[in-house]
Amino acid sequence: MPVQRVEQWVEPVDEGPAALSPPRLVVVVGFDGSESAYRALDSATHLISGRTGNIVAVYVAHPSATAELSPEGLGEMRNGFDALEQQFTEAIRSRLDLVEQRWRLERRDGGIAHELVAAADQVSRDNGTDATVVIVVGSAMHTYHHVVGSVPVALVRHAKYPIVVVP
Repeated sequence: MPVQRVEQWVEPVDEGPAALSPPRLVVVVGFDGSESAYRALDSATHLISGRTGNIVAVYVAHPSATAELSPEGLGEMRNGFDALEQQFTEAIRSRLDLVEQRWRLERRDGGIAHELVAAADQVSRDNGTDATVVIVVGSAMHTYHHVVGSVPVALVRHAKYPIVVVP
């Protein structure tokens, strides 16, 4: 009896974009302890939920011009900034403890919008092309910010990253 030979050819299946792993998402959150900063932090946790990534909360210590003139004033101001940094770390930990563990607080000195963009630049360099960087900030709380400008407005005008402004 002749042996019948059966050959089977299987075409590779293109699984498309669903087969690719999602990009890492790093969310830079401006944090100053205000209600809008807490809402921004909550929004950041929602953004990375179910994704690979982390939150970098950034507290920008913005020294006053008068304190910079005096060495005593500068030392006192730095002590105050150190205390605020510790306070913010504890506040963020207690807020996120049960919902999100992938965060860190980073303190920077200088102009707020400029330092948020600089922090985003740094995490972009640290994570390479595998990461998407987004900046999240709370909306301006004072009416005069809408007239003279605010951090969200400055970021939207000048940042090269997606900006989420949380009301």
